[in-house]
Amino acid sequence: MILPGRSVVTRGIVSALREKASQVQPCGVDLSLKRVLEWTGAGTIDFSNLHRQTAPTRVLPFADPDDRLHLPLGAYLVEFNERVCTPLDAMGQLFVRSSLFRSGALLSAGVCDAGYEGAVGGMLQVCNPFGITLHRDAKLAQFVFHQMMEGVEGYSGVYQGSKSL
Repeated sequence: MILPGRSVVTRGIVSALREKASQVQPCGVDLSLKRVLEWTGAGTIDFSNLHRQTAPTRVLPFADPDDRLHLPLGAYLVEFNERVCTPLDAMGQLFVRSSLFRSGALLSAGVCDAGYEGAVGGMLQVCNPFGITLHRDAKLAQFVFHQMMEGVEGYSGVYQGSKSL
């Protein structure tokens, strides 16, 4: 079962919305752009996480007086303004907004596990050969939460409680 957007906000699953009236959707909540980062080196992934090292990044500033940033073809890490507090009987899934993919960009992210609390981000892939221009607080994604049949122990990994990506 999918939780309606108004329920997601009322229950405090997603907070720190920029403008509740325009972000609450029938099937989820729109997420708005806080910042864009680019990778500056390689990451390391293994089975046990013994050697795990996330790839280093740097923030791309909104230097334009209109708070916009033009991104050329490529992949970027995006962080959203909103925060999540996922109940133990729900999980979240991020979807690209249609206006983003109609402009030649895709957005993907991992599952938001039951029990996860903290910052939210995703990988933005600019596929349009002319790039894309994003304004600060642009609505890029819709977060949809699914009610699970029962509660679980919940996420307890390294990213729990993260303030930023």
